[in-house]
Amino acid sequence: MRHIVPLFRRASVSRPRLAALCGWLALIGLWACMTDRSRAAEPSASDIKFFEQKIQPVLVAQCYECHSAQAATQKKLKGGLRLDSRKALRAGGESGPAVVPGKIKDSLLISAIRHEDWQMPPKGKLPDAVIADFVKWVEMGAPDPRSDDPLPETSDPQTVKPAAGSHWAFQPLNRTAPPDVPSDDWSQNSIDRFVLAKLNQQGLQPSAEADRFTLIRRLTLDLTGLPPKVEEVDEFLADERPGAYERLVERLLASPHYGERWGRHWLDLARYADSSGFHNDLDRPTAWRYRDYVIRSLNEDQTYARFVAEQLAGDEVDSSSEDSLVATGFCRNGPSNDDNMGNDKEKYRFDQLDDVISTTASTFLGLTLGCARCHDHKYDPLPTEDYYRFLAIFNNTEKLAVPKQDKDKPQKDVTPLALIETSSKVRPTFVLRRGNNKTPGAQVTPGVPAVLTTAALPFPQPQPAAKSTGQRRALADWITSPDNALAYRVLANRLWQHRFGRGIVETSSNFGLNGAAPTHPELLDYLADQIIQHGGQLKAVHRLIVSSATYRQASGHNSNGQQVDPQNLLLWRVNPRRLEAETLRDSVLAAAGNLNTQMSGPGIKPRMRADLITASQRNKWPTIETEKPEHWRRSVYIYVKRQLLMPMMELFDAPTTTESCADRMESVVPTQALILMNDEFIEDQAGFLARRIERETKGEQSEIIDRAFRLTVARSPSSARREQALNFLQQREQAYRSDKATAKDARQRSLRDLCHVLLNSSEFVFVE
Repeated sequence: MRHIVPLFRRASVSRPRLAALCGWLALIGLWACMTDRSRAAEPSASDIKFFEQKIQPVLVAQCYECHSAQAATQKKLKGGLRLDSRKALRAGGESGPAVVPGKIKDSLLISAIRHEDWQMPPKGKLPDAVIADFVKWVEMGAPDPRSDDPLPETSDPQTVKPAAGSHWAFQPLNRTAPPDVPSDDWSQNSIDRFVLAKLNQQGLQPSAEADRFTLIRRLTLDLTGLPPKVEEVDEFLADERPGAYERLVERLLASPHYGERWGRHWLDLARYADSSGFHNDLDRPTAWRYRDYVIRSLNEDQTYARFVAEQLAGDEVDSSSEDSLVATGFCRNGPSNDDNMGNDKEKYRFDQLDDVISTTASTFLGLTLGCARCHDHKYDPLPTEDYYRFLAIFNNTEKLAVPKQDKDKPQKDVTPLALIETSSKVRPTFVLRRGNNKTPGAQVTPGVPAVLTTAALPFPQPQPAAKSTGQRRALADWITSPDNALAYRVLANRLWQHRFGRGIVETSSNFGLNGAAPTHPELLDYLADQIIQHGGQLKAVHRLIVSSATYRQASGHNSNGQQVDPQNLLLWRVNPRRLEAETLRDSVLAAAGNLNTQMSGPGIKPRMRADLITASQRNKWPTIETEKPEHWRRSVYIYVKRQLLMPMMELFDAPTTTESCADRMESVVPTQALILMNDEFIEDQAGFLARRIERETKGEQSEIIDRAFRLTVARSPSSARREQALNFLQQREQAYRSDKATAKDARQRSLRDLCHVLLNSSEFVFVE
């Protein structure tokens, strides 16, 4: 499906027949997706997270007492059933298999927790929401990353995986000089020497440099998220002076669109949304100020140390201001249910802090610390105490500006959505057995994961006259300390990931023992050190990466590379990538000449199908008949409503924002082609694009075709494509004339169809 539909060759296919064909494609694609999932041998990262957050804690808390290896040792095992390993759970007990992946009726565990044939747990039925999680889990194929032999439960940091401290990610940076590569006439900078040395070891050679059309489109989309203008392409092609490419890089890094592009990547990590989620999905009337803070900070090339400190401790930083309070929205972006907390408000508070702890650890440290809330981490050297010491750092915080609403009318003059402290009095923190706030254990003091330090990190002592404890600022300073190799490896990997489609470490928010190994460990450490050497300013490292010969390679096929390294882990070429959801929509608007470049401010609500709007609860989406320029701002400014995502954004894999998203999926499914062919937005913009071409040309078909290609895919068509497009225009015009259209109307409508086809083409949807 990557080459969506060769519509040039299907000009004579009627729309009803085409729609029917696409319908069958959609059904086939759906069946294929379901088949792929049922056959998946290994769970995905999101599957693992779902199991570890929704399923495993319940099994540990409710089932292990009678259904585990420990229970068998103590002669307490019931029904011969163990649930503490993948193999044991699927084997089941005396009555049969506990779980049959994908089959609810055959999974005795589901029947038991529903209290149908058995009643488990015997002390009382689980909440409906928990049962629903188990049903969903079985329907997903019961992903279970546990080993067949369960690990012993312990809370002693000294006995949890004693060898784990030697894990590569927890070591100091290896500041190795770039290797010397014999007969190297390819490298542009130090990055290339690391890459070329790996290629040579496998008998591979890098690809040639991409042509200038490809380079300016790739670079402009990567750095700004927008396609290059026709005039910008002409200027770059005509610049024969030395350093033309470097001047292009500087212009793009200085563009305000840079912050909009790279801000979107950070908003994925920060699970940014404009509404709270859950049933009422309340509006967050000032959440957009955090989005604007991120964009502004990146445009100003703010140091990483300040960027982290403001988001974790904006009320504790030097020169604290309302802007730094806005930054703490990072801690408030997650889903919340403040108008329906339930009877146990303390449990709700711990659940909200869990979101802060989990997101902070995964975003800045690449650790799944949230897995240690109820038990010692099953893979990484993160005992439960580490989780609660981290919790102690945030335990004194409180929410600022909890929006209260009445009948969908937001409050006026609400303050920033922030997480702050108002006192230096320390709230005691206890380990909560099985994560249950009703069963506190030993008291703990603030701390960071022990495996990352050689000695306990000192935290400031409470000052009676102070307005806060200073603990979060101490955490931010530790995270961004030049000695914190892990934090800078994670950051460098994220920059690389968004340049090449895959990080040097593929699991970009999991650098633990269960994460992927780095393909180029020395290069990763080199890039991390470059960030440190440049004072935590990221534009310098962006400049280094995009100036490399590695980045400038073509994306063509190479039989030797394909045979030796089919996944291109060694980077013998650049991987073609599909445009992300926001970049795709923005590119459509830019081609049509309709992109509204107004920055900042409350989120926009473009047109959405009326039947979808009725499905939302409170905080309704407006009904819009015709979009106007105020709806055509960049997609980063679209109001993110958790209960009702924009269909185009969702279909092209924009994150759900319920949790931190480190790496978006890049699916290719029939419904993507269908929305590009049939959505009102695409059809309207194709019409605007056609009218733009008419205004900017003299009416000759060859000139029209050339302009259409240059506005959409940044280059003139080949002679074959030009002939193809000319035949298409003639056939469509003839078809419209046969339907009694005037000559002028037939020409306009055929041009609109050509523009529609180009907006559906692989050349437009993918970047080479």
